[in-house]
Amino acid sequence: MKTLCIALLVLPLAVLAGDDAKKKHDFKKLAATAGTLVCLGCELEKEGADAQCTLHSKHAQGLKDSDGKLWSIVDNVHGHGVITNEKLKGKEVRIHGWTYAKAQYIEVWKYEVKDGDKWVTYAYCTDCGWEKGDNGESELCDDCQGK
Repeated sequence: MKTLCIALLVLPLAVLAGDDAKKKHDFKKLAATAGTLVCLGCELEKEGADAQCTLHSKHAQGLKDSDGKLWSIVDNVHGHGVITNEKLKGKEVRIHGWTYAKAQYIEVWKYEVKDGDKWVTYAYCTDCGWEKGDNGESELCDDCQGK
């Protein structure tokens, strides 16, 4: 009985310790990766892959860097708009986020699109998405408007 009581006391502590062990984003490791947004499936098909990008991935976009390396984008709230926004295809971008080189993935924090000779920054907002109209008729929040 004593062993059972100790186990019941220690188990929650072990679970809580596991939460602390989870890695959190280290903003010191935030880096910018530049390239062009491309359909990953179409790029792989050029190499001979049977990507069938219209079947399931619906032309999911990724980053092709200056070395020709393809990077997939983590499909979370910050990355989904970059993966799916067809207006970005073929655009020169700088993705600010965390790279996971072993898996060839980038997790987006924000991104910039080259517009002429300037860079336009987009950062995800839970109220408005990436830009005006992304979430229906809602307007950009004050932060996204720069107020």
